[in-house]
Amino acid sequence: MATDNRYDVIIIGTGAGGGTLAYHLAPSGKRILLLERGGYLPREKDNWDARAVFVESKYRANETWLDRDGKAFHPGIQYYVGGNTKVYGAALLRFRERDFGEVRHRGGVSPAWPLTYADFEPYYTKAEYLYHVHGQRGADPTEGPASAPYRYPPVSHEARIQELFNDFRRLGHHPFPLPLGILLDEEDGKVLAAAREGAILAGQRGPRRQW
Repeated sequence: MATDNRYDVIIIGTGAGGGTLAYHLAPSGKRILLLERGGYLPREKDNWDARAVFVESKYRANETWLDRDGKAFHPGIQYYVGGNTKVYGAALLRFRERDFGEVRHRGGVSPAWPLTYADFEPYYTKAEYLYHVHGQRGADPTEGPASAPYRYPPVSHEARIQELFNDFRRLGHHPFPLPLGILLDEEDGKVLAAAREGAILAGQRGPRRQW
């Protein structure tokens, strides 16, 4: 760390929020300090192995927390530069409009945010362009209004997922492709090019299971 410890901006955490903010501020010329409790994720084959990441939890922090009843559990967190987005599934869903409003719980009331979905919408669109999000506007009946379409079309389903997708529709359900932040070019369902990084923030591709 530099001996001069005066900074214009200090960002705690390097995940999707902190990392994106740092990216945006980097050209400003300001002195920026990033604080992260973890080191760099080791670059290895298991980075792209869905079983190792999600089932075996290879990169999960070796911590034990207690719930409100005092029962121990292992939280689904990872401490690396890049935060939890180093090993997530690349899904980038927006908050819904109602998420910003008042919520009444059994134990009390969670007040509304001082800002609304409409205030954040232009930044959601900008972030989706930055992270190469693949998706389909209007396919998700719960999503809020958007000022622009997704930059890329939705990622095609693998064969078994397409079968499930079709079965759900026949049963009267409304499956839809998840918006995925992933470096991937396809044509007629065939991959033309895919970056080894996969999900831009994640550092891995993540599974193509979506509905």
